Amino acid sequence: MLAAVKDLADEAIAEHGDGSEAVLVSHQLPIYVTRLWAEQRPLFHDPRSRECTLTSITSLHIGPRGVEAVSYEEPNRELSKQALALPGA
Repeated sequence: MLAAVKDLADEAIAEHGDGSEAVLVSHQLPIYVTRLWAEQRPLFHDPRSRECTLTSITSLHIGPRGVEAVSYEEPNRELSKQALALPGA
């Protein structure tokens, strides 16, 4: 996951310059352990306590020294609550 993030970040900067953005879509576990690594937290964790819901956005802000910050958003929090009540969700 880290190699994919680095490759995509390098490609975005090469093509569009500093301040460019790129989107990488993945599943919960790879996203969350990458976030733990970026925040220098232990990778061992209780999966029930992950902050990584459906349609959430975890952003790695990359600068000259690598990952400089991590941010997290849940733009569809209300829709996610409704989806959890659906059969098969």
